[in-house]
Amino acid sequence: MAHPRYAYDSAQQSLLLPLYRKFFWGPVLQWIPRSLAPNTMTLVSTLCCATSFALAASLRDHPLAMLAAAILVVAYFTLDNLDGAQARRIGRSSRLGEFLDHWLDTLNNGFVVLGACLAAGLPGLMALGVLACGSLAFFAVQWELRHTGVFRVGRVGDIEGNTTVALLYVTLAVFGADAFQVAPVPGLPSIAIWLGLGVMGQALWTVASALRNVSHGRRDFLPHALSQVAVVGWAITGEISIPTALGLCFFLNPVFTAGPVCARLFDRATPRLDASVAIVLVAATLASLAGVSPVPAQGLALGLTLALAVLTAIHLSVAVQALREPAAPTPSGAAEDGVENPASLALRYRD
Repeated sequence: MAHPRYAYDSAQQSLLLPLYRKFFWGPVLQWIPRSLAPNTMTLVSTLCCATSFALAASLRDHPLAMLAAAILVVAYFTLDNLDGAQARRIGRSSRLGEFLDHWLDTLNNGFVVLGACLAAGLPGLMALGVLACGSLAFFAVQWELRHTGVFRVGRVGDIEGNTTVALLYVTLAVFGADAFQVAPVPGLPSIAIWLGLGVMGQALWTVASALRNVSHGRRDFLPHALSQVAVVGWAITGEISIPTALGLCFFLNPVFTAGPVCARLFDRATPRLDASVAIVLVAATLASLAGVSPVPAQGLALGLTLALAVLTAIHLSVAVQALREPAAPTPSGAAEDGVENPASLALRYRD
């Protein structure tokens, strides 16, 4: 059977992926009932991720809450990786499954990154920078997949990142909320700052790698990058609060990443508002800084955050409605979260 038009190759170089598959996910998969739909696993994984964020953001001083957050992060990326394996077991594949898996991770990426920043006590502007860079990196991976048909993950990718976040929560539970506020060397920044800089560096490297691997369509990055710069600049001036800026930055990822994800799944082009979103954000920032905005900066930013949240919901609703269809039989090596070319994978789950 020929692969569907949305088939893709997987170039996984993750250091931890083989270990997880052999010693954890493989045994866990055998306990998952065949009746459990892969899409259900995807949705539950997002719920786990959102709950871990809520705990990290509000209960960082409570050891049990931090332990629960760590467990939920592990549950999130376990289910997120096993939904495709489950699809291979039961022979189902759908464009809707791939959309849910890849697009919902735009939200999960924000939940994981922002939750870790808040729990570790990272300064507000630094947390905003980490979230902005992480959003651009996630966009870059999906953008490269759209143009090359290769889902490329380096040696240090989402699995390693999620594992680190889970260990961060465990560390906070054992050593207290200020565990990462200690400077490893007197006079130098705290451990939290170094971790933040490391995440930003890794994210920017991912963006650079995607741009190096794809020589066309680079202008797709411009609206997303301009919007992130506008939000960060707006926060630096103090015109808007850090929580509001974080909210704006959080919703930019699902709004913009819907473009490359849906471009692979729809038979026809879908309307995009990327340029309009970027223009509005840049114009709002400039008007606020120039003192010519008829609306106070904080109120304007809150309104834009709400608009982006609504746009996120609209993207989800429209795409789900358009992609809902009966599941098709899955070719060998296929996954409900996208059909992976079997020649590209050395490790597979087997019944």
